[in-house]
Amino acid sequence: MRWLSLQLLVLLGLLLLSLECDHTKTIDYEALEKAWEADDDEHELRTEGDKRYRQLADKNEKDARALGPQMIFVTMKNGHSEPLPDVASRWKEMLWNGGVEVNIYEVADSKLLIGLQKGFFVDDVKRFLDEQHEVKEYEWNSNTYSKRPRHKKRTEKSRRKKSSDPGAKGSKRSKGSHMKRSHPRGKPMQTEFAANDEL
Repeated sequence: MRWLSLQLLVLLGLLLLSLECDHTKTIDYEALEKAWEADDDEHELRTEGDKRYRQLADKNEKDARALGPQMIFVTMKNGHSEPLPDVASRWKEMLWNGGVEVNIYEVADSKLLIGLQKGFFVDDVKRFLDEQHEVKEYEWNSNTYSKRPRHKKRTEKSRRKKSSDPGAKGSKRSKGSHMKRSHPRGKPMQTEFAANDEL
């Protein structure tokens, strides 16, 4: 009898425990996420993907087609010394480190094909190609682009500066003297000392 009452008591305890587990409060994860986001600003909640999606929505149909997969054909300069597979590997790694995913293929002796799945990175790749000294020209969207010059034209002022000798006879700056440099609008800028002066 005693044994039976003990078993009945254990069964009753297990029954109460199972009923209590059924009545536990379920967590509403959507409400919890909204509560966490309530104090955040809208710009904090935007992701990089959201920004790209908005850019796509703002484009017209022609531009939207250009944002899909793209191909750029690159012509190398004559006499490039590095093998094309090595150049392709180096460029792919450099672009990947810059956040641009591309596939680069050798299509001829001095020609590479750069394939992009995300066409909105075309401008980044074009800027990259302009910086590469091995590139002669590249073609994208039926347009050929010659490598843009990276050097600024020398101004008249820089030519005079290189051609004049600071210690030469007849120069405005002689040894041991100093002068005020003038702002182009006539305002004094700073005092410049000759190289032989000690501070």
